[in-house]
Amino acid sequence: MNRLSLFACCLIFSSLIISSAPSFSNAGESPRSCSVKEVLKGGIYVYLRCQEKDKEIWLTTVARAFKADEVILFVDAPPMIDFYSKHLNRTFPEVIFTDLLPPEPKKK
Repeated sequence: MNRLSLFACCLIFSSLIISSAPSFSNAGESPRSCSVKEVLKGGIYVYLRCQEKDKEIWLTTVARAFKADEVILFVDAPPMIDFYSKHLNRTFPEVIFTDLLPPEPKKK
C-alpha cells in the first residue's frame, strides 16, 4: 500500500472515530484517562504505553510531545487486535486508535 493510500485510510478511520465519539457532556459518561509511561514515534502517529487504573494499555494518536506520567483523556474506541506497525516493525497485541481530549479544567 503506498503512502497516499495509507494516509487516506488513516484519515477515513480518524473521521469515523470522531463522528462516532460519544458526547460525554450529554451522555453523562466520562472519557477514559490514563498516565503515559512510554512514547514510541511511528510516522505521523505516536504509540503510547499507558497505565489505566490497574492495567496497561496501548493508544495510538496523532503525534505530539508527551511527558512521562502525563495524564491524558481520550475517546473510547474498540481496540485493534494484533496490529502491525510498519514504522516500528512491531506487532501490538491490542492498540486503541483514538483522539485525545483537552484536559479537564482544574477545580478551584
